[in-house]
Amino acid sequence: MQRRIVASLLAPSLLLLASVSASAQTPASSNAQRALQWLQCSQQQANGQIGAGGNPIARSSEVAIGLAAAGQQASAMHAGAASLADYLKTATSTDVGTNGELLLARASVADAGPTAVVAAQLQAAKGANGEYGGDIYSDALAILGLRAAGEAVADDAVAFLKAQQKASGGWSADNADQYGEDSNTTALVLQALISAGVAADDAVITKGFSYLESVYANGAFGSAPGAPADANSDELAIQAILAAHLQSDDAWNTRLEHAMAYLAGQQVSSGSDAGAIASPYSKLFATTDAPAAFLGRPLTARGLSESAVSLLACPAAATASPTPHPTPTTAPVLAQTGAHVDGRPLLGGLALIALALALVLRPRRRARTS
Repeated sequence: MQRRIVASLLAPSLLLLASVSASAQTPASSNAQRALQWLQCSQQQANGQIGAGGNPIARSSEVAIGLAAAGQQASAMHAGAASLADYLKTATSTDVGTNGELLLARASVADAGPTAVVAAQLQAAKGANGEYGGDIYSDALAILGLRAAGEAVADDAVAFLKAQQKASGGWSADNADQYGEDSNTTALVLQALISAGVAADDAVITKGFSYLESVYANGAFGSAPGAPADANSDELAIQAILAAHLQSDDAWNTRLEHAMAYLAGQQVSSGSDAGAIASPYSKLFATTDAPAAFLGRPLTARGLSESAVSLLACPAAATASPTPHPTPTTAPVLAQTGAHVDGRPLLGGLALIALALALVLRPRRRARTS
């Protein structure tokens, strides 16, 4: 009977301790936090945009999508007075692919500006052959943006995209096939077709994933068969797998787990670029897509994630002579997540364990004194 009592006391204690561990964020959440921290603290400009050159609208839109995956609005990321939302609200472009990403961002975070004007621009850009823009990469982004905003995509647009699939199962970024098919374009097109209503078991989709399988080697995805793995290819392949819900397939789930592990291994661990994703091409471009991939958000998703991931504060600047700090009066904060620690469940669990141990040891004490 006494053992049953002890077991009944230990069980809730252990459950309390387990709940404390379960409430901690996953390693992938921590990876996403550190990537967002680097983007905000090292790459955000005074006007709120991400990156100083290149295509700041595209890079800023990708970060907004990552914030949506973290359950955060674009206004949560700011450099001084200007936030990412402030920049995206006024951002304009005539480029189809850029507008596709901007529309994805505005459909993902409510404070990034209205979707109607950008959606109208994209619809007006569709040609008689069903293509948005002048290349497959931009076409796929346009369709993804329109679907994220709840806009209709015409049948001829879907038919055009399907017709561009090559014998290998992949797609080429440009219609002239100057560079040949690549995994980045293929992963985008697969997500665009799925967002437009093409079933995951459609022959075009399954053939496309056969191509992605051909670029997978040594636990990660490269840009083409035989090419070394790179972060951008890995991120887009992760999102494509999730968009098609292939994580329920054992083989694809294994590839997904390995691809996630590879991406985490590319994250800089220390120094001024801590949190960034290493890349032989563009460290900024590799990092802007990383938070969404780490948090398992495909480009077919809409709105804010229900699970919020807090943003990390920027590291304090080094000072010549450290100043003493007063005793903190606020609740302690978890180093990786920024979430406040509630010590009450832990203390309660420890108290119950102590009581249970006391009951176990009591008969032994009586035996020694008799």
